[in-house]
Amino acid sequence: MLKNVYSRQFLLNSLLISYLFFLTFFCFYKPSIEIVYVDNQKIFDGFVMTKEMKRAGEKEFNSRKLFLDKLYSNLQSPTISGSQKKELMQQFIQGKEELEEFNQTFAAEQSTQIWSRIKSYSIEFSKEKKYQLIIGSDAKQNILFADENIDVTNELLNYINKKYEGL
Repeated sequence: MLKNVYSRQFLLNSLLISYLFFLTFFCFYKPSIEIVYVDNQKIFDGFVMTKEMKRAGEKEFNSRKLFLDKLYSNLQSPTISGSQKKELMQQFIQGKEELEEFNQTFAAEQSTQIWSRIKSYSIEFSKEKKYQLIIGSDAKQNILFADENIDVTNELLNYINKKYEGL
């Protein structure tokens, strides 16, 4: 009978020790989730690709605007006939509409391409840094609170610019 009691105690103690061991293991050795955030506007504006696309768009815009300015100047000339003025006015209106359409489509298309590139670089960045979630926010408007220690905006911006430049 005494042997039976010792056997039960030994079994109970073994189970308790195993339970404590597993509890300690899961409490102290579970992987932590890495969550960081970035300021989307700083990322977009600071990205070299954005600056290059903006310069290209401004160059195209300025050349189209120069053409419109010449048309407008010709329209103001007192030496043109009524039929020429009507034709120039139609060209001017069409050119102005095309310029407005260019502005809208260029900005939308370029933004899509830029965000696509930022996203692909961000995925690589996350894998290298072992981040499981990067939250993007415009000037922290969607984030009620975030510790400044988890703001990786500048780090991600440096990373994507180096990747874009092939470094």
